[in-house]
Amino acid sequence: MGMVTVLLIVVCLLIAMAFVLLGAQIELFEQVKQLRKFLDLEDKVTDLELAAAGLKPSEVGLPKELDHVETGAILLLSNKCATCQTLAATLRGGRLPDGIWLLVVPVTGDASEFVDHYELRGDRITVDLGELTANRLGLDVTPSAVFVEDGRLTSAQTVPSVRHLRTLPPRRAAKSIS
Repeated sequence: MGMVTVLLIVVCLLIAMAFVLLGAQIELFEQVKQLRKFLDLEDKVTDLELAAAGLKPSEVGLPKELDHVETGAILLLSNKCATCQTLAATLRGGRLPDGIWLLVVPVTGDASEFVDHYELRGDRITVDLGELTANRLGLDVTPSAVFVEDGRLTSAQTVPSVRHLRTLPPRRAAKSIS
């Protein structure tokens, strides 16, 4: 009977310790959440003003094939942004997801080191030398995405994480019923 009592006490102590550790973990996650909010590091998308909304993509220097897509998205990455480098590493050497084009906007140099390092190759990858296309879009935020619907530029948003990159394939705006 003595051994069963000792085992029962040990099990109860382990359960109590597990509850204390669970409570500490919940508190830790809450503090991290508060720090991220305070430092404006939340993983949330922000809509951006798109100066070129309504224009055909080729009118601002994007590939002409975008003028004929039903839905698409252009991902803008710079060669100096840490989040951009994380996103580029996710795309490293791989094929871009269907409906996604990549525009590398070099902050310094010609971005050749960035493109080579992350093995960004393909017919849907463009380097925006001189930031001409980004300026025509009216965007100076990277990483961001510009959406195309029915061959027209429609909207733009930030892409703050790999999680959002993976949900990036084009979306169709809801049609209003009049």
